[in-house]
Amino acid sequence: MNEFLSLKILDSFKRIFEGFCIDYKLLRIILKTKLILDSRRAPVINTNQKKKDEEKVSLLKGYFMHLLFGAFLAFFIYFIKDEMIRMMYFSGAFFFMTTMYLISDFSFVLLDTKDKNILLTKPVNSRTVSLAKVLHILIYMFRLNTFIAGPSLIALVMSNDLFVIPIFLVEILLMDLLIFLVTAFIYLLVLRFFDGELLRNIINFIQILLTILVTVGYQIAIRMIDFTSLRNMEYSFNATHYLNPILWFGAPFEIFYHGGESYLYVFTALIIIVPLVSFIVYLSLSKKMESLLLKLEGEGKERPSIHWIEKIVGFIINPNEISKQSFNFANAMFRSDRSLKLKIYPALSSGILLPILMIFNMRMGGREFKPSGYEYLYLYFNLLIFSSVFYLVKYSSAWKGSYVFISSGFKDYKNLYRGLMRSMAYRFFIPLIILNGVVFTLIFKFRFVEDIVILFLAGIAILPLIGKIYLEIPFSKPIEESNQRDSFDKFLLSFAIVAIFAIVHFYSNIIPMGKWIYLSVLAVGIPISWKFATPGE
Repeated sequence: MNEFLSLKILDSFKRIFEGFCIDYKLLRIILKTKLILDSRRAPVINTNQKKKDEEKVSLLKGYFMHLLFGAFLAFFIYFIKDEMIRMMYFSGAFFFMTTMYLISDFSFVLLDTKDKNILLTKPVNSRTVSLAKVLHILIYMFRLNTFIAGPSLIALVMSNDLFVIPIFLVEILLMDLLIFLVTAFIYLLVLRFFDGELLRNIINFIQILLTILVTVGYQIAIRMIDFTSLRNMEYSFNATHYLNPILWFGAPFEIFYHGGESYLYVFTALIIIVPLVSFIVYLSLSKKMESLLLKLEGEGKERPSIHWIEKIVGFIINPNEISKQSFNFANAMFRSDRSLKLKIYPALSSGILLPILMIFNMRMGGREFKPSGYEYLYLYFNLLIFSSVFYLVKYSSAWKGSYVFISSGFKDYKNLYRGLMRSMAYRFFIPLIILNGVVFTLIFKFRFVEDIVILFLAGIAILPLIGKIYLEIPFSKPIEESNQRDSFDKFLLSFAIVAIFAIVHFYSNIIPMGKWIYLSVLAVGIPISWKFATPGE
């Protein structure tokens, strides 16, 4: 078996580990085993070569996104001439993105309880096990840093010289260690005072936020940068900066190239002392953390009292018992299935942000922004997002229970889908339209209130039509298959439906009394749509 490059590099530090009374031979065996298991990690569905190839493509896409962010960051800091300001921006972006990726992608390593169950029952030192976990995560982070920080290193070399390389690499290592330790201490604090369910929810929230940022964040960021002012920025010291780690990492560069004030030497000392002292504290608390991690093995407590509004709404809008049960079941799945939420909420975020981004682009165009009177049409992107969510609801991480629909002889799919769509409207679509409606009302000063009401009713009418195109038995397929998109014609058909409603809305503003006529048509059309267009028999 080929040896891992990371282990070969680690071998050169063998004497240092042994100097701290670490059993290096055992440490290396544990690390090698973890890395081998990681290389074999794959979804349950991933059993054939095609799926393996898709996983490789997905991995390469992930690395490409990291590289894209790294290139953007490098381009950004290249324009900054002040070493302190340059590293302040780099450190801030690096800390943020690496922390997000650590929490979203590597939490399964940090929160793994198998070490306690397997290794600590043997004559193995707990410090060795904890150190193996730290090194395991740092190896992951270094792979990530190659793509995020690599382009910035090239930009620094182009701006200065080759001497920045060793300083930069040491700082990256210390940043990674500090990021890991801060994350570990936050997890420790949460587990100390709360149950594992809260920590799972925090991790899921971070995963959703990261996906949203990667999807649309760069579009906002690149429009907020004034590159002409970056060259003239200069750092001004304040005593409170001793408490801000992001400001420390420019000090070694400033000292090396320009000499420095006394505070720069304090910053440099803090870069080294704080991560190392924190690491020693982490090792001393490792036994405590391992015992607290056992909370994650519990399922957490459901608090039904917080869902009383949901139950009242379900009772009011679902006269049929099957649709009522479907409504409650779908809401429970949308609450509890973290993998499904990780797919749905980023899709919904596009519906929220795209209309706002279009207005933002007009305001950033260099001339005075004058509304044309048809900006409400941007809100129809909200309705187009319906197709993405409808596509996703047939997937779940708990899909195996769906056999009951077939084995039980269940037939009333029409009411099943009605309850499901009402749950989707209650949980996703109505809040989405209301939120964007509030934003547009604040921006345009109540100019489009009537149009927002029309859009709201149009959305209710459209739901069954798009559901007719997409809906299958809900939560019945593995979530891993959700990346295998259906044929493009379904999206085009749903796009055509939304476009027809938008065109009719547009002309209703031209025809005298057109809005009121359209409102009346929608009011009559909604019950017809829900009665006859709902899928199922």
